[in-house]
Amino acid sequence: MLFLLLMGSGVLQAWAWRSLQRRVLSGAIARSAALIRYGGWALTPPLSFVGFMLGLVGLEEVSKAAIISEPLGRLTLLISAFLLGSGLLGWLCFSLLCARLPEAPGAKP
Repeated sequence: MLFLLLMGSGVLQAWAWRSLQRRVLSGAIARSAALIRYGGWALTPPLSFVGFMLGLVGLEEVSKAAIISEPLGRLTLLISAFLLGSGLLGWLCFSLLCARLPEAPGAKP
């Protein structure tokens, strides 16, 4: 499960990067709009993971049954920090790329 989560996060960021880069180069959106959209896509995995874990903790409290395994419970903070760090690093790299991309004259915001 953990491997799929980390791979999915990387694939999502790569897809968003390529898609938004194409849209900026074609003039479909402005660089600032691409930065905001990439930030949303890059921060989706950590926010989803934290929300999912909080939902499982709430479900554990209601049902009084152990749903989250002990190792996953201990790794939750580390996984969240890694996902957040990779998202922020991707966002920083994308912002540096966007600063160097030529913007089309009729780009929509």
